[in-house]
Amino acid sequence: MIKSHLKQYFITIYLVFFISILQSQDVNFSQFNVLNSYYNPGATGFFDGNFKVKLINRNQWINYSDKPLRTFALNGDIKFDLGKRNFEKDYIGLGVYFLTDKVSTLDWNRNEIGVNLAFHKLLDKYRKTYLAGGIGLAVVQRSLSYENIYFQDQFDGLNQYNGNTNEILPVNIQNNGDLKLGLLLSTQFNKKWSIQIGAGFHYIFKPEFSLYRNQEDPNYIGSKSNKAISRINVITNLTYKINQFEQIFPRLHFSAQFPHQLIQTGLTYRRSFYNFSQTAFHGGLSMRIAGSDNGYTYTDLGLLVGFELKKTVIGFHYDFGIRDASKFSHLNNSFEISISLTGDYNNQSFICPEF
Repeated sequence: MIKSHLKQYFITIYLVFFISILQSQDVNFSQFNVLNSYYNPGATGFFDGNFKVKLINRNQWINYSDKPLRTFALNGDIKFDLGKRNFEKDYIGLGVYFLTDKVSTLDWNRNEIGVNLAFHKLLDKYRKTYLAGGIGLAVVQRSLSYENIYFQDQFDGLNQYNGNTNEILPVNIQNNGDLKLGLLLSTQFNKKWSIQIGAGFHYIFKPEFSLYRNQEDPNYIGSKSNKAISRINVITNLTYKINQFEQIFPRLHFSAQFPHQLIQTGLTYRRSFYNFSQTAFHGGLSMRIAGSDNGYTYTDLGLLVGFELKKTVIGFHYDFGIRDASKFSHLNNSFEISISLTGDYNNQSFICPEF
């Protein structure tokens, strides 16, 4: 019994430490193109069709804990053609999203709701070159439950952590605003190649995330400040048209909240049947690389399988935690599933990356 409670105590300490890292690093999906307007407001409305609804769910630690870290997001974008009834000219994209990030063991929750607006300017009709600028406004809520947190001074000397604690605990819920900006450039090099490259900027004004920021207890002598670290996301997608039915999509996502960095790179193959707007199969590989002051480390090897049925796309992505393979008997693996629904699909010669 004592060992069980000691184990629970140390797990609690570990998770509290992990949450301190979560406060400085944001959500990162392996299928980052599913939620591209979250990363970059300038990508709002950039897709084939006039509206799109997307949802994605990611479970982490699925081989390490019976209560994995779960991240869920729902996003909807719509396009307005500025009264010209032609999306091959200038248009506006408007989007809303909801995102939740939860560690069940401590009931740590991070909820975010936001709205994005982007203007897409046509620069070259023949190469379909667009330059877009976007802005996003979001409200971020962080909350923590103390019911499953135990401190050393609660131990009764026998086998229970049932006493009172002298720890000074802050309020366990907090709301912050966030302003995001983004830019996106897309163009076709020739009949085979096209590219989209963009950057999104989060926490421009570095909001205060510390739960202790309004702590008034005179006995508290710790820090009351933990400002958000400004974040930049750079996403690059290439499309290569092999023939009428086959395409490949090299992709790269660089995310930085210094000193923490993340690089996601991969290649997806798409094989369509009948024509572009009917059915297709997607398959691909990806790699995650984490960076810090100590250098870069390969963390995950990913496998993607996707299915496209007319206007609906379903993607499955599994990350194998290769970084911890030599240290632990159970790999720290992750699994994602995404569903996208596009309205009034445009049958164009180039297909936007889905994952």
